[in-house]
Amino acid sequence: MKYDIIIAGAGAAGLMAMKELTGAGYSVCCLEAAANAGGRIATIRKDEVNECFEAGAEFIHGDLPLTLQLLNEAGISYTATDGEMISVKKGVWHDDEEHDTHWPQFISQLKKIREDITIRSFLEKHFASSEFADLRRDVQQFAEGFDLADLSKASLLALGEEWQHMNERQYRIDGGYGKLINYLAEKCKRANGTFFFNACVTKIDHKKDHVVAHTLNGDAYTASKIIVTASVGVLQAGTIRFEPELPMYTHAVQQLGFGSVIKFLLYFKTRFWKDHPVPIGFLLSDEEIPTWWTQLPIQNNLLTGWLGGPIAAARSNENDESLLSSALLSLSHIFHRPLADLRTDLVFHQIICWHSDPFIKGGYSYETVESAEAKKVLLRPVNDTIYFAGEAIYDGDLQGTVEAALQSGKSVADLIKTA
Repeated sequence: MKYDIIIAGAGAAGLMAMKELTGAGYSVCCLEAAANAGGRIATIRKDEVNECFEAGAEFIHGDLPLTLQLLNEAGISYTATDGEMISVKKGVWHDDEEHDTHWPQFISQLKKIREDITIRSFLEKHFASSEFADLRRDVQQFAEGFDLADLSKASLLALGEEWQHMNERQYRIDGGYGKLINYLAEKCKRANGTFFFNACVTKIDHKKDHVVAHTLNGDAYTASKIIVTASVGVLQAGTIRFEPELPMYTHAVQQLGFGSVIKFLLYFKTRFWKDHPVPIGFLLSDEEIPTWWTQLPIQNNLLTGWLGGPIAAARSNENDESLLSSALLSLSHIFHRPLADLRTDLVFHQIICWHSDPFIKGGYSYETVESAEAKKVLLRPVNDTIYFAGEAIYDGDLQGTVEAALQSGKSVADLIKTA
């Protein structure tokens, strides 16, 4: 069977594009490498505690129009996060997000920059002396932890702009992001969209208005157009080959930033952190696993840990017990509790290394100095036949979010519908 459109990838971007196109009457099939839809959205259920947890995307970062529109359409509720941002440095708690004393100087100097450079180059130029050692550490921790960025590649202007506007309210979807994925998939199915799972695309043969997508299991699918929504990690690894080759697009993909992350889900018998006089939302520390958060306002016994950036990539092949030991030792130092007590109190844990997932190969994207020009290339269809979509290719100011993926998928669908 020949389809109008093939979509490679059933993550947020692919599902959004599929929803829009099937709703407009196109025949669409989606080829997904994994056994289920969602991509980096992965809500898991733990029956032993009758709760759902997010192995992947977790937050709605502000009043994001398309995400909230879809949730309202689907009748899916969401709740604002609660609790304070707390800093713990050298074992000392500060009931706010404490920055180095030179942080205002850093921001002031940043505002003077007109031509983009990498964060590392900026620090070496303006803050290289020993008196700024703590500042450099804070900037690195922030860039790697929040943006998963490599300082030697990350855009100073893009990340600096983002850091100065980080006070938007955040939300979680009640019951998990998986509800949104299920809603989109069901909408596609009801509009006669077809899904093929465990169908990893390895090669795309193409000429104008004709593509053949070959999968790892030897199947081939034919269509007039294809939308490639695979992660940047997959594209940068060359997992999908194009025949004939697309050197300009391949080069552009390599200019995008794509960081790694390890997420730690630790569920305890007791909520030992509730005794702190300030309700804990987020903890930012100088420990090996530096970032932790609770589920407030939900009162459950989960602590989520986060390790991002190059160090997460370096540790992604570490065994589970080694990573768990690092996590518990970090919590032991943060909360001043014996390590043995934490191990006894632990009910279950799950550690998710997105860098090691062969169908993802990383966490999410960040802006490099070359990103803007690279996106101009990737946003242009190849002969009106091959289109690229995804959070990394979105050219707005919501880099690395589910909203960016949804907006990108919708934009590509609109482009095809109006062609």
